[in-house]
Amino acid sequence: MKLGHIAIGFAAVALFATGADATVRWSEEPYAKMLERAKQENKYVFIDFYATWCGPCKMLDENVYPDAAAEKLLNAMIPAKFDAEKDPWIAVAKEFRVRAYPTLLVLGPDGKEIGRYIGYLPPQQFVEVIGAYAAGKSQLAALEEQLQKNPDDFDLVVNTAVIHAEAGRAEQAMPLFEKALTLDPANERKRRDEIYHSMGEANYGAGDFAAAKTYYTRLVTDFPESDYYGDGMRRLAATEYKLGNSDAAVALYWKITEPAQDDYKALNGFAWFCSQRKIGLDQ
Repeated sequence: MKLGHIAIGFAAVALFATGADATVRWSEEPYAKMLERAKQENKYVFIDFYATWCGPCKMLDENVYPDAAAEKLLNAMIPAKFDAEKDPWIAVAKEFRVRAYPTLLVLGPDGKEIGRYIGYLPPQQFVEVIGAYAAGKSQLAALEEQLQKNPDDFDLVVNTAVIHAEAGRAEQAMPLFEKALTLDPANERKRRDEIYHSMGEANYGAGDFAAAKTYYTRLVTDFPESDYYGDGMRRLAATEYKLGNSDAAVALYWKITEPAQDDYKALNGFAWFCSQRKIGLDQ
């Protein structure tokens, strides 16, 4: 489904009261229309991807959006709340790789992502972080600035580490991930699967394939129901190949492909994985 074709028959803009004094003008227009308006009016877009069962999402509604400074910031943009587990917003959430709630996203007037924050932020931090994105400050710069003020904030630590990991900066990412694990030893924040995946990515990007294998293995072993499981298995297969274990690489990739033999995309993915590496060609 193309995002431009998503449409819902709500009024263009609705007043969404989340507290006694809340006056955030939440947009309920179709997604494509919202992006069109952002371009025409040269405005940034704020999207709160939430789920109805999400506790931190409710805390944003109760504590943050009624705040006068947060209200002013959001109303200077085009703000929207998308239930990421309901149509038509499922497709939008998938497009932006939303895997945890709340995911707070800021888009530029051109519709491109400026920055995102995963988790709850109290009012003052919310205004500082989201305001920095809306002012054009890079996501990493905004997070690191907040991290200096709140060095033990779990979500800040993880989010900063993830950005370093995605850039292959293992030296910066790994100490932050290790700190996050100590801040949440019982996985109460439910982000350990994401952390293991990102730790694998950081080491893979840095060329330390043995270390990457360790974290991908932890991910697929400890969290077989995770949204990261499929990608973790594919990355683990790629890691085994890098380590010279071609048979193991083919077996791992086939393990997630075999149950989906009616899915041409899954079969094509397996075929490309093997053909590009010249392994498992008979299969």
